[in-house]
Amino acid sequence: MSYLNHAHNRIRTIDITFSAAILLLTVMLFLSYYIRAELSESNQLTDHTYEVIMSVDTLSNALLQAESSRRGYILTGNVQQKSRCEFFVQQAMENLKEVKELTVDNPGQQRRLARLGDQITRKLAIFKTSIAQYDKIGFRASLQAQLTEEGTALMTSTRTGLDEIKNQEKALLGQRRNKERTTLLIMTVVFFSGIAIAIILLSLSYYIARHESLSHLIAAGDLQAANRDISDLSSMTQLLQSCSNFEEARGILSCYGEKFFPKASGGIYLINASRTLMTDAATWGAADRKPFTPDQCWAMRLGQAHLSAAASDVKCQHVEMDSVTAHLCIPLAAHHETLGTLHLSFARNGDPEFVEKIRLKSAAFAEQVALAVRSLQMREQLRELSIRDPLTSLLNRRHMEESLLREISRASRTKQPLSVVMLDVDHFKNFNDAFGHEAGDHVLKEVGQLLQKNVRDSDIACRFGGEEFTLILPEADCDIALEICNRIRNSVKELQVVVGRQHVGHVTISAGISVFPSDGDTIQQLLAIADEALYEAKEKGRDRVIASCSSD
Repeated sequence: MSYLNHAHNRIRTIDITFSAAILLLTVMLFLSYYIRAELSESNQLTDHTYEVIMSVDTLSNALLQAESSRRGYILTGNVQQKSRCEFFVQQAMENLKEVKELTVDNPGQQRRLARLGDQITRKLAIFKTSIAQYDKIGFRASLQAQLTEEGTALMTSTRTGLDEIKNQEKALLGQRRNKERTTLLIMTVVFFSGIAIAIILLSLSYYIARHESLSHLIAAGDLQAANRDISDLSSMTQLLQSCSNFEEARGILSCYGEKFFPKASGGIYLINASRTLMTDAATWGAADRKPFTPDQCWAMRLGQAHLSAAASDVKCQHVEMDSVTAHLCIPLAAHHETLGTLHLSFARNGDPEFVEKIRLKSAAFAEQVALAVRSLQMREQLRELSIRDPLTSLLNRRHMEESLLREISRASRTKQPLSVVMLDVDHFKNFNDAFGHEAGDHVLKEVGQLLQKNVRDSDIACRFGGEEFTLILPEADCDIALEICNRIRNSVKELQVVVGRQHVGHVTISAGISVFPSDGDTIQQLLAIADEALYEAKEKGRDRVIASCSSD
């Protein structure tokens, strides 16, 4: 009887143990299913948040590209830039609509987008107005500047709004990531408390969840890197657009080149005006600063990127031959013109994915650099046109007045003399009537070249108007001014003026000199005294120099 009882107790123990095992397995299966469902839902919400952030970034990029294309069209008249602007305007509207649809379940974001939509609509309207005004009346600096100023303010406000939306989404992303971690923690506790079968099942679930979590972390890292690149490109473009000369741009390009490619050496090389030599505009790392010819770079010769990532690959002639460094050259092209090349040198590691990332990142960087460099070149060209007389290449009257005011201020500060010369061509009207306007223009051009050759580096030669010229001679007293003017007068007398095959005779000039501060301390006074001296020289027979400070 006791044996039966003992057997019965063992059976009961086995039944209880088996039932407990079955119950535990059931609970484990239920918990595994529940946790997997929670993770799947959390992952879907995380993917949705990433989608919203990507849509916001795409919207921001579309606005940036539309603004860049609009400026390119206004500056160059290139219809492709206009088409790009219209394309990105349409894309921006679609992106805005997409963001609204993605955040329809978030009232706070909807309110922010409602405010932001009005700003974007106004911004896009400015794009259309700017292009329409350009198409209608051409480039008008004041009108375009006004539209650009309003557009810049709207862009700043728009970016602030976009950043606020992104920050809200990132906050939601953090909450959902915390929820994922909490769910993973619960799953880990269950994992260590189960039986062997439950451990195997939960291990598989944990592995899958861990794998998905790592995938999201990698995606988040790639997204953050892409966001940083977009932000850096935007900052670099804004800084380059604010540069007044290439010296400022050189430092910016070097700084951002090193920031974009911290593990690579590189440089930006621009082709000269005669298209015979490539010189560095910016370098970083251990890049070579020696100039080279366009034929030595395969990217320049082929018009496309050239990569040398393996020992067997063909290298450009301007790079050093070694077995441990990979090289990448990308042509800098903007507005159908090749401006130079971007060259990168980086350690060869045999990873195709790494090389492809470098190539794509370099292409985006090169595109923005090319547009910015071309824009800077065009601004410098426009500046030259605004201060130079097109016939003689001398500074024009407006710039002369600005320069004279600056030199008067400097002379007052340094207590140094300053001479002003009014000079014109003798009997120019008769000469013009006798030989024609073409000959007259030729004479003025030749005289302008002689002025540039015979003045000092610190002197300023300008065309005052007609056949009159003005010289500003810093730190020059009466004697030095007379010496310079007589040297110019003698050079003009020796000038052989030939138009076509016709020799049209000799040319003489007359000049009048005033000196600061003895003859005055304002622009009007100095020009008036110099002009009086010039008329005195003409009355005394021309071909002479009269100084207000001289008794001759």
